[in-house]
Amino acid sequence: MKMNKSIYMIFLFAAFWGITGCEQGEYPEIEERPGSVTLKIGVDISDILPQTRADETQAENDAEKMHTLRIIIVRPNGRVERVKYIELAKPATLQSWDFDTIVSGETKQIYLIVNENTTKIEENIVNKVTPYSFTKIHEKEFFPLDEIYNLTFSVNSNTEQLKGPLPMSDMHRVEIPPVAPDGKEHEIECRLTVRRAAVKFTFYLTNESDKNFKVVGLEMEKMARRSYFLPREFNGEYTVPSVNNNEYYTFKHTFPKVVVLPAKSKTEVNLLKEAGEQPLYLMEGKYVDNDKEKDTKLNYKIALMLQSDEFGEKPWNTTFEYFPNLPDLPRNTHVVVHATLQHDLEIKWEVHVHPYISVPLEPDFGL
Repeated sequence: MKMNKSIYMIFLFAAFWGITGCEQGEYPEIEERPGSVTLKIGVDISDILPQTRADETQAENDAEKMHTLRIIIVRPNGRVERVKYIELAKPATLQSWDFDTIVSGETKQIYLIVNENTTKIEENIVNKVTPYSFTKIHEKEFFPLDEIYNLTFSVNSNTEQLKGPLPMSDMHRVEIPPVAPDGKEHEIECRLTVRRAAVKFTFYLTNESDKNFKVVGLEMEKMARRSYFLPREFNGEYTVPSVNNNEYYTFKHTFPKVVVLPAKSKTEVNLLKEAGEQPLYLMEGKYVDNDKEKDTKLNYKIALMLQSDEFGEKPWNTTFEYFPNLPDLPRNTHVVVHATLQHDLEIKWEVHVHPYISVPLEPDFGL
């Protein structure tokens, strides 16, 4: 049964109620129609305030930065009050814009759309990663709530990953206090954040065995093909599309060049970097296998593709093993995988998941 627009509106505003606005509290009543304000919006990829970190350090490469930014301000009646599209001269993690003559005394929904023009090639056809034309959203018209709320994007092959400027989005409930129409200039500053609609993976491997190995690639099970474009979170939980169980699949990746692992080495090798690659960017997911006997949640598995001259020229897959301590894959997180090839040729796995607001001593979404 299709849910109508009014029900979506109620659900969305209920979900957004906990998002902090720029101003909160009780405001004095103004008998006449409230005046307008200049709304100064700053958009940041990180929740960390600029004085606590050096600029740009929370992005490892240009793919993790903003190349374009669209800000859409929606009034309580559902009509678009202002739209601004910004094409940045240089990729950045911070961007701001001033909107004048914004109606005061009401709560706005502000949508942030980043890197909407990123493309990919499928069957020799160039398509947008996010299959929607945001240019059709105009001021004074109704915001297409149903379309944007249900908008998804996907990877369509077992080897596809997100390449180029990453899609990012967010939505914020912002309360604008009423001001008197006294002819004076009133300014309100508002700092908002935007999240990358992807999960970042990096892999480190140490070879403690007495044999020389080459790493040819890797595979990961139960990865999601499809993701909502906008974050869907409520009370700390997030949801993912349920189309065909989200079409979970085994992601297969072959390195452009093999990574050599000398025997009995204590050096931890960054596999992707040594292979001449950027980190992997895949979809957020929420797959869970329940192990009733162990009363634990099992989810994603990984296997390495190895080759050793001692065992022949043909590479082979190691046994798929569950990632430890990886219950789900929310967007805008960095999964750091550490593996040790032990003396008995068993692989010991260790996983750390960092939100981009953390500051670990490893490349992350939030250094």
